Amino acid sequence: MIKKKTVGAHKGQWMVRIQPRDKVTGKQISWPIKYVATKKEAKLTESQMWAEYKSGLDIGKASDTFSEDFDNFVNQKKNLISPVTFRDWHYSATVFKQYFGNAKISDITEQSVGRFARQFVKDHHSTVGRATVIAHRLTHMRNFFKPLEGTVVKINPVPEKALSKFFKKSEFDVGKKRYVFSNEELELIRQQLLLEINRASINNIGTRLAIWIALETGMRPGEIQAVRFSNVTDKDGYSVFKINDSWSDYTKSFNGALKSRPHGYYRYTVPISHQLVQFLEEYYKQVVAFLKEKALPLDNELVLVNLHDYRSVTEGRPITQRSMNLMLDKICNELGIDGGDAQLSMYSFRHTICTKLANKPGISYPWAAERMGHSLAVFMRTYVHSDRDMDKKMMDAWMS
Repeated sequence: MIKKKTVGAHKGQWMVRIQPRDKVTGKQISWPIKYVATKKEAKLTESQMWAEYKSGLDIGKASDTFSEDFDNFVNQKKNLISPVTFRDWHYSATVFKQYFGNAKISDITEQSVGRFARQFVKDHHSTVGRATVIAHRLTHMRNFFKPLEGTVVKINPVPEKALSKFFKKSEFDVGKKRYVFSNEELELIRQQLLLEINRASINNIGTRLAIWIALETGMRPGEIQAVRFSNVTDKDGYSVFKINDSWSDYTKSFNGALKSRPHGYYRYTVPISHQLVQFLEEYYKQVVAFLKEKALPLDNELVLVNLHDYRSVTEGRPITQRSMNLMLDKICNELGIDGGDAQLSMYSFRHTICTKLANKPGISYPWAAERMGHSLAVFMRTYVHSDRDMDKKMMDAWMS
């Protein structure tokens, strides 16, 4: 039905209304009324509305409040994702409620999403780029709309590569770089660790040992926190860690799995030195003796048992990542290693090992990605950087 309004808020506009009926029950379906400026536009709109109905669009769902449905969507995921990931999704729900208010799902368009993205960045003085706060919000929104495509909305209002669509290239930030150690710096850190470990009392070894393990394996800090003495094993004639668990400082508990992997999945690390293996064997004996003397348990055989805090020992909590990073800062300051404008932390060892693997002749990238716990695409995109030692070799080769 098309009718020109002569009174009310839409006076002078053309009202467009369709009254479809459910093919099964025969009951009339409530379809939102639209108002347009001209009769010609009204006829076109009426045709579009019938086309939407015939295509199977769920107009009832489209009338739901977007922020409320998104919040329900997040809560349904709560038991399927980690607490840290849930916290990130929940923040998106809070943001969408603030910026979209009571807007319906059908009101969310590419244009409104673009306006939101730009306003959010402006309000929070945040950066634009991959893995930024706004990137996470747009990814969450796009994932929400994916199952609604073709049934509730015609197309996803959050396009692929949304940031490139909403922002100019000049508005992107290069992001914070991760520091990658040179071979010389790695050797300096190793020697400093050995020097300090040999001098330290048993309850001051843990954080230094964590750095040593990170230096040789590039494991995530949470994975190192969950390492047991029994995880050291032999693989093809080399000593490695066989790991299947990680620790969360946020929840103060073990995750029961590796990042983005199912329970029961395990992986082998890159080979570790004979020197580290020998030290772990000796350290285990010292830890057992220390805990026996203090009448403390070693039920989970944690390598990074916190011998400074007896309550942590009793509750099975390892040394924190903050403690590791503070110790690394101390050692780097003593050695004159300065990250400059790059972020220097325990994760720097992970980026360093990945970079060294990618730049080493004869190394299989799929093998390296598997040992580091990543897909090949993520390994190449996120963790592989220009190797400073390789840079020097290439420049020397060029000038020779």
